[in-house]
Amino acid sequence: MSEFDDIDGDGEEGVAAEPSEAPDAALAAVSCLSCGNPVGGTFCAWCGQKNDDLRRSSFLLARDFMRDTLGFESRMWRTLGLMAIAPGLVPKNYAHGRRSRFTPPVRMFLVVSFLFFVTIALTKTLFFAVEVREADEAAQAVLTELSEGEDEILPSPSIECGLSLGARFFVKEKDIASNQELWNACLEQVRTQGRSEIQSGENIQIGEELSESGFGEEDATAIMERVLTGANWLVADPGALNNAFNNWLPRVLFLMTPILALIMTVFIRGRDALIFDHLVLSFYTHATAFGIIALALILAQFGVPYTGTGAFFGIAIYYFAALKRAYGRGWVKTIWTALMSGLIYWLILLSIVMAIVSNIIWQASA
Repeated sequence: MSEFDDIDGDGEEGVAAEPSEAPDAALAAVSCLSCGNPVGGTFCAWCGQKNDDLRRSSFLLARDFMRDTLGFESRMWRTLGLMAIAPGLVPKNYAHGRRSRFTPPVRMFLVVSFLFFVTIALTKTLFFAVEVREADEAAQAVLTELSEGEDEILPSPSIECGLSLGARFFVKEKDIASNQELWNACLEQVRTQGRSEIQSGENIQIGEELSESGFGEEDATAIMERVLTGANWLVADPGALNNAFNNWLPRVLFLMTPILALIMTVFIRGRDALIFDHLVLSFYTHATAFGIIALALILAQFGVPYTGTGAFFGIAIYYFAALKRAYGRGWVKTIWTALMSGLIYWLILLSIVMAIVSNIIWQASA
């Protein structure tokens, strides 16, 4: 019996339907819009395209996109639950073909990262800020000793500002207690000392190539002023710095997912450890990292201490557990892989972050 023998619905097998215009019209109505073959369901069995021309209003298209991308259906909740209680289980199943029960890794990454940045906006939390405090006597003594050293490769001006700089992470702008008066006084002292040394030539050694190209006192002064302006902006306006940094962060972390997968290929290889497996694990692990940091931000709103440190170790432990379950390696190999790949990953990430922050500060000081 052919696939069209019972299209009239009489239930009799072996009796072909009489030729008529109605069946032709029915077949035309369910033909694939792409390849023209008959479609017996939502998707074409020949080319795989969904039998939908997507011709609808822009509002409906935007609604469908948000629903498909950010919608929390049962599959999403199941995936999130298993990612939380069984690290590595979801990427292992997904990479080995059991995909229908889980949210795809890229979609999960996008959804959780979107919620992560919403959390940052709602909690008004800064990733990092520089806080200026008055140095205690012990710290000031160490700084003085360093500034007066006789065997320095690059001699430093003997400036005793009486301040210490500290980095704070996951902090609200209103909670940053910087001594702006002390900072301004120290900045002016550095500026005066720097100009004096540039004019006198003390501690300034300009290479022959720079000298021949016309690099002189005015250029050195301009660079010094720009550096000091950038440093002042870094301390005085941490909110602007973090806003600029937040524009780069999603792109950086999306880039880091294939980088982590490539790093893992150096330490984990085999039939069950293809680069596809590493990429799936990387997307799910990054999504989990977003979730852990978002939880740390929320806990910080209730005064829970050391949330940043807790988030760091939480991500490290989760990564180790995910590697252990996903690839089934021994404990020693898993610990070695987690430590080395994690170290390489953080070195690359910190290098990128430092380059971005330096560029932001340099551009802001222009």
